[in-house]
Amino acid sequence: MYRKGLPFLLIFTLIMLLAACSGEDSTEESTSESNLDRANDSMNTVAEDASKNGLADAPEESENVTEQTEAQQERMMIYEAHIDLETKDFDKFQQKLQTQMNEHEAYMVETNVQKTERGNRQGHIRIRVPQPNFEDLLSGFETISDQIKSRNVNSRDVTKNYVDLESRLKAKEKIEGRLLSFLEEASATEDLVEISQDLERVQSDIESLKGEMNYLENQSDFSTITVSFTETKVLVGGVDQGDLNTWERTKQAFFNSINGIVNVASWLFVAAIGYSPILVPVILIALAIWIWLRKKKSESNEK
Repeated sequence: MYRKGLPFLLIFTLIMLLAACSGEDSTEESTSESNLDRANDSMNTVAEDASKNGLADAPEESENVTEQTEAQQERMMIYEAHIDLETKDFDKFQQKLQTQMNEHEAYMVETNVQKTERGNRQGHIRIRVPQPNFEDLLSGFETISDQIKSRNVNSRDVTKNYVDLESRLKAKEKIEGRLLSFLEEASATEDLVEISQDLERVQSDIESLKGEMNYLENQSDFSTITVSFTETKVLVGGVDQGDLNTWERTKQAFFNSINGIVNVASWLFVAAIGYSPILVPVILIALAIWIWLRKKKSESNEK
């Protein structure tokens, strides 16, 4: 009886052992597949955010509160002014303007000068000046020009634009950090290529945002003044257009006459020396004829 039940007992034991091994294998496989799916889902979510700018357009609420507080403390303003003026002498005006610019640390970025049919000059000059010196340089045009025809000053608040760019930049940098971490963990070639492409797009967006922020910073740090000028000096056609000063003209006429006398004397001296072989015989013959005529006239008078 015992020998007949032994084969059944062995078969039952073998079946139980196989069932136990199968259960462990399935548990390990399910755990491995679950981790891989979770990693892939996380990578796909980050890549999709990088492509659609989802995270960049939705900064955290706490960061918004901090940025709004900072924006209230310091506004980012851009100032621009346009002045239309008249000057009697553009050269003198330009010299005085350069002096004013040096005093206020300003610099010229564009100059356009044209001549009218009457010979006067007109055009415009564009100047960049540090914002703290903007008002002082602007008021200085009253002293270096003859007449201010118009003056317009515009201001633009770009604080909100700058804060938005800053928020988007922080979100993009977070995405960049996540993509870099995934890039280090990825081993499959396909995953590496996909993450590298997403990272390149995010880094390009970061550079673009930094460029826009730098532009706003430069525009707010330096104000722009555009000067339109017209020269009003009266010019006479056919006359030297230098300073028509009586004393200067008198000195010029005096020296011109002296120069003429010196030129004539020089020509006579050159002629006397250069043509002496011819002039000396001619003069002697003329002198002899004159003496003979005079002597003959004297003898006729005595008779």
